[in-house]
Amino acid sequence: MVRSYINIQETIPPRLRSAPHSIVIADDFYGPDFQSAFRGVSTVFHHGANLHPQEWFLAIAIIDMAKEAGAKHFVLCSVFQSIRIKIHVHKVKLSIEEYLVESRLNYTILQPTSFMQNVTVSQVMQTGIISLGFSSSVVTGFIDLFDLATVARSIILSPTRHFLAQYELVGQNASYDDVSRTAARVCRRDIQCNVLSREEFIGRMKITGELQGEYAEEAIERLIMYSSRWRVGLAGNANVLRWLLGREPTTWEGYIRRELSKLGAGSV
Repeated sequence: MVRSYINIQETIPPRLRSAPHSIVIADDFYGPDFQSAFRGVSTVFHHGANLHPQEWFLAIAIIDMAKEAGAKHFVLCSVFQSIRIKIHVHKVKLSIEEYLVESRLNYTILQPTSFMQNVTVSQVMQTGIISLGFSSSVVTGFIDLFDLATVARSIILSPTRHFLAQYELVGQNASYDDVSRTAARVCRRDIQCNVLSREEFIGRMKITGELQGEYAEEAIERLIMYSSRWRVGLAGNANVLRWLLGREPTTWEGYIRRELSKLGAGSV
């Protein structure tokens, strides 16, 4: 049984909207609707809303409610190398991790790096451009969301061996220049990175709805400045993800080929 606490029901696949699954829609994180989401739940999986001014408060409320409901396991999807507190998002995530570790709940903390899905293959195929707000030459870590979901499912179904664990999750280290070269080779067309000014990059995020409010805008500005100043990406080691998957993590080439096959883009 899956129960989801969410404010947009349409984001849940149709097969999870009926028995034995359930969805609880709540407009706050302290009232009876919110509390009912935890009734009879043994495992809580929480992936907070990045760049939201209430992210910390919501996470603390969920951890407290999980304790009150007698949850046996709390899985937190955090961020890779949360100790990098110069990045505002990471500072918030680290504080949430600390609260969970001190909660006396059985926890597992997943720390994934950047998602490959941040690059939309269909769009890149059409435009031949990967737009960025920071240097394309900095090496950083990436993970396929499918790999992350596979790991999360495995941990939820076999929890005890993962109690009190923190896992840094990296599939492949690469720069966006590397990604564009891989995409060009697999897609058989010219693909380049386009590094935008900070103002233009943030402006585009506002237009697409990815960025809403001054809190989120400031967090992105700090991230861009951090990348420009330190030129150190969120790169790491793939051994932990490889062990948890029981196979090699998905590479950029594998991700692009899979997405192209969905588009029916010829022989890939």
